[in-house]
Amino acid sequence: MKDRSGFTLIELLVVVLIIGILASIAIPQYFKVVEKARVAEAMSVISNIKSSEERYLARGGIYAQNFTDLDISYSGMTQSALPTKFFNATLTIGACASGPCYVLTVTRHINNGTVAARYGLYSLNVNVPDNPTVNVAGCPGGGTNCAELLN
Repeated sequence: MKDRSGFTLIELLVVVLIIGILASIAIPQYFKVVEKARVAEAMSVISNIKSSEERYLARGGIYAQNFTDLDISYSGMTQSALPTKFFNATLTIGACASGPCYVLTVTRHINNGTVAARYGLYSLNVNVPDNPTVNVAGCPGGGTNCAELLN
């Protein structure tokens, strides 16, 4: 009588099931970590623009109306748009109750890839000086989904 060793079909199915369960947990977390890294790029751009706008305000008493007036330089930057690898920034000047203000909007775009459906093509807004914290302006995947990227 030959000794037959190996795995039964049931054992193999259980292993495949366990791997499937682990993958269903890990893949969404992976997309979240990747998107958080991309948001870090947007936060860096926002910080640079805010600093530059404050320097411009200190020199002239008003905020700059376009990106080329600021003392920053990005590849592909024009007066009205500041494109980065994963985001497009736009600047709107307004008048607030507290005096001069501007709204900086940074919108996610697709660059040779995709955005996880959980987030979609979302936007981040900063209203300086009235609301200088970064807020989610639009999130097709659901506002709470995108808000987790800012934590």
